[in-house]
Amino acid sequence: MVLIIKILSLYLIAIVIMRLMGKSTIIQMTPYDLVAIIIIGTVVSEPLISTEYLPTIYALGILVSLHIVFGKLTLWQWGNGFFLGKPTILVKNGEIVEDNIERSRLSIAQLLSILRSKGYPKISDVEYAMLEPIGEVSVIPKPGNSPVTVEHMDICIDDEGLPIAVIIDGKIQHKNLVLLGKSKEWLLDHLDQHDLQDKDIIYAYVSEKTKRLKINKRKKKK
Repeated sequence: MVLIIKILSLYLIAIVIMRLMGKSTIIQMTPYDLVAIIIIGTVVSEPLISTEYLPTIYALGILVSLHIVFGKLTLWQWGNGFFLGKPTILVKNGEIVEDNIERSRLSIAQLLSILRSKGYPKISDVEYAMLEPIGEVSVIPKPGNSPVTVEHMDICIDDEGLPIAVIIDGKIQHKNLVLLGKSKEWLLDHLDQHDLQDKDIIYAYVSEKTKRLKINKRKKKK
């Protein structure tokens, strides 16, 4: 029973720590993010094979504090350069920059694979390809190979704004209704017009600007 409580508490503490470290820790794995996660995983697992519990909590507190400090330091130019580094140009004007490829310890095959996965099978179509500090490769195509947008075609499209969920799996999202400036009665009135109840809906959203309600009904089980 003690072991179960210990595992549960450490599991929850680890989740809270990841939340405190910020979403960027998960989305863009910077060098200090990766180091922090590895150390946290090691520290959290230690009490599961020993009796030391409180020292683990103290150590985790220090790690989180250091991570937050490092995150603040990256807001400064020198800190960003030290902890994250700078982007490295891998392709320039459709040609591979060999020195940067070797310096980044990236093979030509890997680079070609990355470019293909991003929709550029030919290097000649790429204006720039850069290895970002977070480990991603950003691709800037040549003007002639840029995707065509509605702006290029002079097509006018109505901007409906952000779709905000008002019903998820049959449950009304009251906070989102307040955000939209709408009431529960307004929503129920619209549902009545379609002879529906909230439990009949798997997902419904309101466009932020147009205030139009879109409904996805739950499929009836046979």
